[in-house]
Amino acid sequence: MITRADLKKALPDITSTLKFPGLLAPVEILRDAWGIPHVRAQNTHDAFFGQAFAAAQDRLWHMDYDRHRAHGRWAEFVGKPGLDNDLLMRRFRLDASARDDYAFIASDARAMLDAYAEGVNAFIQTTETLPVEYQIVGQTPEPWQPWDSLAVLKVRHILMGTFEGKLWRARLLRKLGLKKTAALHPGYQPGHLQV
Repeated sequence: MITRADLKKALPDITSTLKFPGLLAPVEILRDAWGIPHVRAQNTHDAFFGQAFAAAQDRLWHMDYDRHRAHGRWAEFVGKPGLDNDLLMRRFRLDASARDDYAFIASDARAMLDAYAEGVNAFIQTTETLPVEYQIVGQTPEPWQPWDSLAVLKVRHILMGTFEGKLWRARLLRKLGLKKTAALHPGYQPGHLQV
């Protein structure tokens, strides 16, 4: 059972001064009256590092939740109830798609994702307290990979989008053909529905 003390103990340290190899200059993470982090950095690498560190302080579990779902590994946390989601995400091939995108994006975008991964991993490596959800599932976070951010973007897009409707239209196309399916969806522009 998780107690109030467990929840309080799981809050990250947001007041210490830390030093990390790889930062090019000092980075400040300031929190306003509402606890919202504001990152001050002198260069792009350090800004992405600081943003990731603050994001991991505030929502590492949520990030890992999305990462595991995107990679079709949610069942590792929740067991059998996660298998259907894992099978669906593996069919979508989000993991392979994220890795492919990372391999082909521009070098400056890749550098931003690398710096972001470094910031998440710096938090994971230095925190004395993990989010309480890790205690519940009996796990610890794995290192964040640069393409994990792309996978999270993809799973958030799919699960917050309309993939169910798109799958249903694809089934209609297979069963009914283009003309009948297009007649059932008159709002689509010509050529939008594809077999």
